[in-house]
Amino acid sequence: MVKFDIVSGFLGAGKTTLVKKILHSLDTCEKIVLIENDFGEVNVDREIIEIEGFEVYELSNGCVCCKLKGDFLLTLKHLLSQEIDRIIFEPSGIFILSEILDVFKDIEVSSKCFINSVTTVVDAQNFTKHIQSYSGFFKSQILHASSLVISKAQFLNDKEIYLLEHELRTLNETAHIISKNWAELSNRDIKDLINGYSNSSLNVPKHFLNHNFDSMGLKTSRLLSLEQLENILGTCKKGGFGDVIRGKGILNSGAKYFEFNYVDGQYSIMESTDVKVGIISFIGNNLQKEKLTAAFI
Repeated sequence: MVKFDIVSGFLGAGKTTLVKKILHSLDTCEKIVLIENDFGEVNVDREIIEIEGFEVYELSNGCVCCKLKGDFLLTLKHLLSQEIDRIIFEPSGIFILSEILDVFKDIEVSSKCFINSVTTVVDAQNFTKHIQSYSGFFKSQILHASSLVISKAQFLNDKEIYLLEHELRTLNETAHIISKNWAELSNRDIKDLINGYSNSSLNVPKHFLNHNFDSMGLKTSRLLSLEQLENILGTCKKGGFGDVIRGKGILNSGAKYFEFNYVDGQYSIMESTDVKVGIISFIGNNLQKEKLTAAFI
């Protein structure tokens, strides 16, 4: 039977970073395939992961728990016709677990594949905002996880981490919780996430939520300096492009490429040493798509 591991988390929580850690920690003798689902029109994360030599199947411009459910089922059946050992699935940040479980009612899928683990990444810095503003998506991902991994824990003190763990435990009494700094995670910690703490169940109640988010994405050859990129992200923070919840991308400055991440008014920029492509993606509400496009084209 093929193992199916889900790594979920709300927008910008750090799913792709954890997926990369998982991929590099698992046994090399396993044949592993990654399915990437991005709500936006383009998939930045695929570009980042493929460059490291892993096989990635992409489902973009929608969520597999609604608009792309049929595409996801076809992709899964195609993969299960091959000789593979494990599928790691990184869904959109607005993913609803109960909807994807419908796929496993298909006899062709359930006879070859089983849900091995459900790991949810919880953004320590934005937990309160997300639980208040996006309660449906956020709580669903926490409630049905076999493991909860707290990201950005290094920005909280011990008391804040303790209170966050307590809140998570009130939502999910049985999940294994990891709150240590990710730089301290060992290969054993990572393997235990998807092999040692599975308590995922197929008996998950239905949640009907509207994916009423805007998205825009594009590939671009425009050269943007670090200062120009910082100005664009600063405008996002001020609401100049609408209510931007999540932004990410890789851009050419001429001398080098920069990778940026934007989450709820906080952003980071780092040099991209491997991926050499101009690509950006934004998700939010009431996005000013024409203004955003003009900023990058």
